Amino acid sequence: MPANNALNNEEDHRDTNTPDASCDASTDTDASKGTDNEGDDKGADDDSVCSDDDAGDDSLPSAAPAETEASAEEDIGKKINQLRLAKGYSQRKLAKLAGLTNTSISSIERNKVSPAVNTLKAILTVLGSDLTTFFSDEWKEPKARVVVTPKDLLELSEAGSRVSLKQVYNCSTTKNLGFLIETYQPNSSTEEKIAHEGEEIGTVIEGKILIRVEETTYLLNQGDSYVIDTMKPHTFINPSDSITRIVSAHTPTTY
Repeated sequence: MPANNALNNEEDHRDTNTPDASCDASTDTDASKGTDNEGDDKGADDDSVCSDDDAGDDSLPSAAPAETEASAEEDIGKKINQLRLAKGYSQRKLAKLAGLTNTSISSIERNKVSPAVNTLKAILTVLGSDLTTFFSDEWKEPKARVVVTPKDLLELSEAGSRVSLKQVYNCSTTKNLGFLIETYQPNSSTEEKIAHEGEEIGTVIEGKILIRVEETTYLLNQGDSYVIDTMKPHTFINPSDSITRIVSAHTPTTY
């Protein structure tokens, strides 16, 4: 992290969400870095892990051969990730709309857990799809772009937000790095105390920014860079009367 002056600041809010955007895919669905202010995911219904108690008749469609069934299960997380990204939703927004936790969506997309059928249905409904389409043999991965033009960027903030987070998304299903072009209007901020898995690094290319990490606040000016552990609650604040612009990269690509 940059060795900048530590300052004390009053509470601010990081306010980011996501409008729809899309890549060319074979389904009629729209399907990521946006952040909704859902606190610490308290009280969310985490129905993401299959168990022996799941209803027997309410099971995921599967092919007869065991190998095909295993392959389909392995693709669930990747497909959900594709649909979410094409929709322009952050994991936080998808979790909120589907009645789940951010942790659940992250675990499902990374194939660390297999979603129960009701959970998968809820996710697909939010993403404009259904079980039949999701498990169709006609499913095809979108073709990855080499060049991403300004019109192809995914705006992850809500319409009217004073913080713009544009994601450079090329429809790739194998990328390991996320990249954002961020714009902060004068005296704006992101939602308060965001926390998510991974690491983030960025550079201020115009203006200045306050970064509050846990209880410490750092002031960065144009040309300064930062590296933060995003598991620690953090907030970005533009304290000036001018626009601030940042370019940043993060891992993993989803959060």
